[in-house]
Amino acid sequence: MYLGIDFLLRPPLDPVVIEVNVGLPGGAEEYERAFRSLHGRAPGVFDRIEDIALREYGRPFREYLGGLPFLPALKEMKLWMDGKAPSPSAFHPALRLEDKWVQYQILKDLVPMPETMILGPEYIASAETLLQRRGRLACKLRSGRGGRGFFRIDSVEALRAAAVDGTPRIVQEWIESRVDRFHFSIRAVAFGGRFLCAYANLAQREYSNHSIIAVVEEGGRFGLEPERFLTRLFDAPSWEGALWFGEDEPPYLYHNLRQDEAAEAALLLPASVFSAIKATAVRIERHYESLDWEKLPAAWFENGDFHTPEI
Repeated sequence: MYLGIDFLLRPPLDPVVIEVNVGLPGGAEEYERAFRSLHGRAPGVFDRIEDIALREYGRPFREYLGGLPFLPALKEMKLWMDGKAPSPSAFHPALRLEDKWVQYQILKDLVPMPETMILGPEYIASAETLLQRRGRLACKLRSGRGGRGFFRIDSVEALRAAAVDGTPRIVQEWIESRVDRFHFSIRAVAFGGRFLCAYANLAQREYSNHSIIAVVEEGGRFGLEPERFLTRLFDAPSWEGALWFGEDEPPYLYHNLRQDEAAEAALLLPASVFSAIKATAVRIERHYESLDWEKLPAAWFENGDFHTPEI
């Protein structure tokens, strides 16, 4: 499967998986732009994607993508998650992968993940214990993206308020993933049993979605190189957007699908850390490829039990 896998680095430098994105997640275009910004040339990632699709699946990537049986329902699901469309008209069992609690259940024994639990009235006592143990929690929508519904919990009062408002959420241990003046996350892309690329989102807010992008590279140290850098602005159709939406790209996604600010810098990782990210991304991709969707744990929205997402 073609996956975008998000990592934080738990201090000192331990990669932790926080989310897995299916369908046609962003990653290749951002890597291409970040690489061009730093090195002034194309990295060839799109050619590698086509080569893997032909070798592993016997068809061009566009045909591979179009052949995914859950794609129509997944497109509806993502637009609904953005608050821009009705809930999906049909349920496909692969949509269970859009529930972050399902992701946690199927991956927690396979790869390092933050300690996670459901948040709701019946789980308040356990959540308070988690807060006391960790001191700070990240609260997320069970099915949300783009930072929607994300906030930090520092107090029992805030935890209790979030637990009883009826919104399907999870809480996780807070991971302070920082480099220099930025919070950051890493998006790794894997496909067909191979690691493709990785880039970082650098932000001066507590969630890093769609911020300054920088290529991730192996280096002799951890840090930005250079530490102070210029950025380059991109405004053009993206590879993912063209494949995913064709001529029907939603106007509200213009910024997300077309515009990027890329650093003329790299996030350097020691060889052992970068190797761990690459190996973990491939391990997850192979596991997802082997999943029987009908046997996945149930998602919170099954049987049409959709709630209006937070915007």
